Amino acid sequence: MEDSRLEILADEVAGAPTFFREHVQFLDLLDKVVKSAGDSTSWTSERAPADEQRMMRELSITLELYQERPTCLDPYLERIVGQLMTVVQEYVYAYHDSTAESICKDTGDTDTMSVGLSRLSGVFDFLYTLCKVRGYKVIMRLFPHGVADVEPVFVTLWMHTSRLAESSWTTRYILLIWLSLLAMIPFDMESIDSGNRGLPILSIDGSPVVQQTTVASDSLIDRWIELGKLYLRSPACEMEGAAVMLSRLLSRKDTASSKQPAFIEWAISEICDAIGKNSDDSTSDAAGKKGMSIANVLRVNGVLRVLCHLFVAMDSAYALRRQMPLLIELFESDAFEQHSLTRKLITKATQRLALLNLPPVSATSIARNSVRKSAKANLGGALGQGSQASDDNASTISDECEANGTEVSEEVETFIGILLQKLQDKDTIVRWSAAKGIGRVTERLPPALAQEIVFAVADVLKEHALDDPSDGRPIDVSMTSEFAWHGALLALAELSRKGLLMSQALSTIVPWVVRGLTYEIQRGDYSVGSNVRDAACYVMWSFARMPNPESRRVFGKMSLQMSTTLISVAVFDRESNVRRAASAAFQEHVGRHSTFPHGISVLQLADFFSVGNMRNAFVVASRKIAEYDEYREPLLHHLCTGTIYHWESRTRELAAAALRELAPLAAKYVIENLLPQIVANTTSPFLAVRHGAIVATGVIAEVLAADLKELDRSSKLVLSVADNIPLRYLEDFGSSMTLDAIAQYMGCLSRAKWDIGGNERQQKYFEYFVQAFTACKEVDGIVSNFSAFASTYGISAEQHQQ
Repeated sequence: MEDSRLEILADEVAGAPTFFREHVQFLDLLDKVVKSAGDSTSWTSERAPADEQRMMRELSITLELYQERPTCLDPYLERIVGQLMTVVQEYVYAYHDSTAESICKDTGDTDTMSVGLSRLSGVFDFLYTLCKVRGYKVIMRLFPHGVADVEPVFVTLWMHTSRLAESSWTTRYILLIWLSLLAMIPFDMESIDSGNRGLPILSIDGSPVVQQTTVASDSLIDRWIELGKLYLRSPACEMEGAAVMLSRLLSRKDTASSKQPAFIEWAISEICDAIGKNSDDSTSDAAGKKGMSIANVLRVNGVLRVLCHLFVAMDSAYALRRQMPLLIELFESDAFEQHSLTRKLITKATQRLALLNLPPVSATSIARNSVRKSAKANLGGALGQGSQASDDNASTISDECEANGTEVSEEVETFIGILLQKLQDKDTIVRWSAAKGIGRVTERLPPALAQEIVFAVADVLKEHALDDPSDGRPIDVSMTSEFAWHGALLALAELSRKGLLMSQALSTIVPWVVRGLTYEIQRGDYSVGSNVRDAACYVMWSFARMPNPESRRVFGKMSLQMSTTLISVAVFDRESNVRRAASAAFQEHVGRHSTFPHGISVLQLADFFSVGNMRNAFVVASRKIAEYDEYREPLLHHLCTGTIYHWESRTRELAAAALRELAPLAAKYVIENLLPQIVANTTSPFLAVRHGAIVATGVIAEVLAADLKELDRSSKLVLSVADNIPLRYLEDFGSSMTLDAIAQYMGCLSRAKWDIGGNERQQKYFEYFVQAFTACKEVDGIVSNFSAFASTYGISAEQHQQ
């Protein structure tokens, strides 16, 4: 009974599992698999029994159901991985012994070995599925890691590599990440090396890659490194496994000084060779223009992955002092512009090199800063007076750098320049990596230089913007790049989340972030900017989590603008992810501060689920929120200055429906402030703007008829719409959409019983309907509007014949 109740509860949480529901059946089936796979007498076969293969498929299918909720598996991972790795460990030992026996007999024939190469490929496939669902870092910790495991695992991987066509890539991947764990054992590798001799030569495409180890100098570590280099060119997951393995192996105390420098030299030479830099200038230029081959891209990506891991493990950049100029030149090269993953890896390597050139942060400093922040938060800023005292929190970690009197090197400034440039990259993964890098590097800089970075990021937003918010005019973003705005906003979010935005910068940055919430640029029949709006919501969310109390004072002054814009986006944005992001940002401010008006009440109306449905957000949630005075006019302004002109017709229709609900709540504001501009846009040369304006005018004329009829000027303005539309808009491309909007407008006038002023205008409206019936494919709405028109103004006998 309890299990049934929990299953129902799990199904109610967004349709996703909240615990491992199938664990009983799963573990029973796993026991059967382990029993079948652990039968050593079957290891002479190259294939698993059919029943075992079927059970492995069932287990994998069950695991993949938890791709989005992998933590549900955590209570059972140790048992699952432990049982499987016990079998794998026994298999590896047996395979190692079989290989040694074959070498001792000097047959050289691996086909006659007593243990099959692919017998446990199904188990390795399942282990890979575990890594895919839960992450290799979590699964790898549960692997056995004894000293006795090192050589058997290494030899097994070597033999599988020598027979790539017959071996499974999942087997090689699992062995690689197992070796990466074994590379961390705290014993000298020379004491483990038994000097395996007679292992086959490894090659790719028939070219020898690793020569046969027949001399004493060819140690286990040398073979290990060369084996890792081989997999750095693999297009599959083996590249990542080899990168992690090599970085851990080369970061050991007994290899960092002896093997690591030579490897870094080799890595740089690989990159140079891939882009043609080792040849003469003409050849290099030609290679840059032509672009790298797929094989060279894989070479570069594999090497960069290792370097990224190595730079994290290194203590300082002193070991790289000779290679630093060449690394900078490579990272600034435009030879990688066509490959997004390569640019992302370069960005990651750049930020890690920058951190390597900065002094480390001590644990004592981190603890001291944590206590200081906690005390200031509890005492409400009593520890210091003014914004300067509170802003100390924004540079807590960077104080260490300044206290040590350390100057920032030119290399760091160069790396920061590269990261700022990558913020404007055309690919999201590169911009996101650069944004995280900016945050991490700025956190380690002296306060003065850190604020220079903040303003440099803000300047990316201002580039090509036509107006400045300091002038009181709205920011025109029509000439800006959505890539630059997205990257800059992500960087500001990271800086804000780390508490690196001081109060002086906030007052300048907030208006640009608020503008980013409504960023949208039309490109033909589509628009760009949804990622920018989502990033702006992330910035607003991070604002709420800023640790320095002085930021609350700045946000308090701008709370009305921030709250109304967030709510407008939460209910009126086209993209569901943006609406939910705006709702989350609003919730974060309400939960942490008390500056947003009616915060909890409004949040209940615009929560995650309410804004998930577009129609509910536009029509229902907005109507209820507009009952609060602070939000009513901003919602109407957002609706009537942007949403009703949206490029998508469905969004315009929902905007009209929302306007029908909201306009009666602020009739005077709509008539005096919004209607004149809406009517002016009815003659716009842009089809979407024209269509939305005509429909919106009709809606206002219907729901505010009583108020409009009392105002002579406004009445004339409403009735002038159909008279002022140029004839070419009714004949050129898009005429059907314009005629449909006119039909809706005339239907609204008819239902509101407007006096249209005589037979001449009635005849003109009737002719519009005739044109609409002819030009439009969907006429259901036109029929409804025409029925209202005929009922209100009548149809003459001549018109009836038409």
